[in-house]
Amino acid sequence: MNPSSQIQAAQRAEVECFTDLFDAALDGFEQLTRLQLQVMREFSRNTSQRLFDAMQARDARDWASLPQQTLHADPQGATQYLQEFGRIAGAMQTAMSEALQQGAVRLQRHLQEASERAGADAAAEAATQPRQAARSRTGARRAS
Repeated sequence: MNPSSQIQAAQRAEVECFTDLFDAALDGFEQLTRLQLQVMREFSRNTSQRLFDAMQARDARDWASLPQQTLHADPQGATQYLQEFGRIAGAMQTAMSEALQQGAVRLQRHLQEASERAGADAAAEAATQPRQAARSRTGARRAS
């Protein structure tokens, strides 16, 4: 097998693999960014509402009558965030692992194709060499 065709096949497979990895990483980061923005919006809305509620309290009695969620953060929201974050991170890891595995398969396929092309080229070259040698001998006999 021609070393340059091996190198080209390996480079082609590596570029395809890195492209797939980059796409998988970007998809994951995009999802995480969306999640972060969603959480920030919800936090901002909830905080604003809690502040407005707290500002309306005129004295200790009003303050004591505020709902507990006004005074404390919502732990369920944090749990949901962590679950979604874990789901996205797991999906991203899976996609990147699959991209690496497909890259290895493509590398093997490209090397196999390059090997087959090199074998076919070598066979074609070997078939033309005896004909050329016969022509040269025929031409040499005619000249003498």
